[in-house]
Amino acid sequence: MEFALIFPLIVLILFGVMDLGRAIYAYNTIGNAARVGARVAAVNQLETSLECNQSRPVEDANPLNAHWSIKTCAASSAVSLGLQPGDVTVLYSPPPSTALTCGSPLHVGCIAGVTVTYTYRPMTPIISSLFSQVPMESTSKVPIERVFP
Repeated sequence: MEFALIFPLIVLILFGVMDLGRAIYAYNTIGNAARVGARVAAVNQLETSLECNQSRPVEDANPLNAHWSIKTCAASSAVSLGLQPGDVTVLYSPPPSTALTCGSPLHVGCIAGVTVTYTYRPMTPIISSLFSQVPMESTSKVPIERVFP
């Protein structure tokens, strides 16, 4: 009798732990995607391309001929979440306490900030009724080391 009363609570806790693990995995994955995008932004300021093959050089400033770019590489590093290049934003800002301008054109030393957003949806019915969507966001910033194109 006692087991029949406590069993639903044990199952709820078990599935809650699984949902928490999935949420932590999603947050770590978007954090890694932001770092990958920022690493690309340090040497290549193209925002989109058709593929992400960083072992090949960026041959042309034309996105149709480029082999890797910020948004595409960030999204491809989080393919397990279904991340799209539209979920990645790129902003450039000057370093603190400098007179450097970081608009157009960009300069070496400008800070590239890559932000990845994702909406986590729990799979457990009771938890998903309480938290149907959990917005997640991760940002990574690195200085530009080379201006391209």
